Amino acid sequence: MRIREANETDAARAAALWTEAYTNQNPAEGRKEPYGEDELTGAASAATVLVAESVGGEVVGIVALVPATAPRGVVARVGEAELSRLAIAAAARGDGVGRALAQRVIALARAEGAARMALWSRPYQVQAHSLYESLGFRRAPGRDGRDPLGRRLVFTLELATGG
Repeated sequence: MRIREANETDAARAAALWTEAYTNQNPAEGRKEPYGEDELTGAASAATVLVAESVGGEVVGIVALVPATAPRGVVARVGEAELSRLAIAAAARGDGVGRALAQRVIALARAEGAARMALWSRPYQVQAHSLYESLGFRRAPGRDGRDPLGRRLVFTLELATGG
């Protein structure tokens, strides 16, 4: 597996991965509309977007890192980086792709001097919650919230102390 920065040629694959991971996953809440190719450009304007390629060169995962210095994040506070939009192709789940991408963005956030990372997830994304917790993220229920599509659960990771 190779991890690299996403580029415009990855737009269709990014949209497909995000759609597969986040669209119509729960009848009660969450996104219903598929992602468009323009979403990669939007994400990359505020974040570093990385993709994971299989040995054969297929993009099988994607993640975004909103730096602690960014003017916006969804749940990040001052001094916090935000892990966002982690999506792994169904055929590649369980192969360590999500862990490798998350570890890479954690290392980048640390290198950029972020004191903490934050992320949010939907309540039904329990497989992702297990990954986050295994990486040292802890639930921050006092920061949970809602958006028009449903509930958001917030997780944080202390970076200054090594996680």
